[in-house]
Amino acid sequence: MVIESTFEKRCQNVEPPQELSFMTASISTIFMLTNIPGNILIFLAVVLDPNKNLRTPFNWLIINLSAADLIVGIIAEPFFVYFHIKEGLGKKEVLEERYAGGIFYFISCTASILSLTSLAVERYLAVRRPSTYRSSAPARGLMIWLISASLPNIYLLVGFGAYAFIFANTSLLVAVIIICITYTLMKKKLRSRSLKRKATPFASNDGNEISQIDDFSTFNTNCIAAKKQLLEDKITEMFLIVLIALLCCYGPSTAMIYFANFCEDCSCKILHWFCDIHILFALMNSSVNFFCYALRSSRFRSAFAKLLRINHQPDDGHRKN
Repeated sequence: MVIESTFEKRCQNVEPPQELSFMTASISTIFMLTNIPGNILIFLAVVLDPNKNLRTPFNWLIINLSAADLIVGIIAEPFFVYFHIKEGLGKKEVLEERYAGGIFYFISCTASILSLTSLAVERYLAVRRPSTYRSSAPARGLMIWLISASLPNIYLLVGFGAYAFIFANTSLLVAVIIICITYTLMKKKLRSRSLKRKATPFASNDGNEISQIDDFSTFNTNCIAAKKQLLEDKITEMFLIVLIALLCCYGPSTAMIYFANFCEDCSCKILHWFCDIHILFALMNSSVNFFCYALRSSRFRSAFAKLLRINHQPDDGHRKN
């Protein structure tokens, strides 16, 4: 049985407030202007890799996330700008245009959510077994896009509101559960590793224990391993910001979906607000990932500076990030 959205049942043919249409178009334009340049920079930084330090399995999955966000920026967001300006001017909606914009919106949202889930699993496996873990990022990336291109076709059968509800209660819910579980396990592993590192002789401040190490090569190997672990820890901490952004954007978006589907006492004006806010929060997530991860990494910042021919002085943590 197909869920019939309260909005689509009562307000599909009711004109939204003009100020809402123009506000949604304006905010979508801002998101588009921050989305496209940032995600193109991430793509170029990893593919060209000017400093020869970004082609890691984790960053190839970042590329997958960036590609999903870029689809939002170059297709979904321009469509929403066009659609809401047209809506604000009182022009008649073309059904084919709505379907085209909706299908790309859901494909990119699904790919973005699945990419974040894959990143969380990648981080956990890399932290759990840093010396033996081998990533299968290309295969996972292909699987993500196959699923993302297939599932949103249900939207053509059930409509925008019903599929948004299905998406929020299946793909999004499962992704959030997996991400939260893997991040909890990561934090537990990192805490255990940190305590172990502090207990090792070479971690001492006075250096007396170091002189007791007979095999210098063993000590050197331990130092390299410790630096690698610190790098993994740093990347994981930065990824936490990406996960928080996901929850902050898709949490309110999901709440708006529920209101638009089930608020029987709401007026059509309020339901139009719920629908547009739901879309804007989802679009926001694709525009903030660049700031949450890439700009927080000195490696990415250094690569951006070289690509843009900016005289960049790396900070003290350049070799650690």
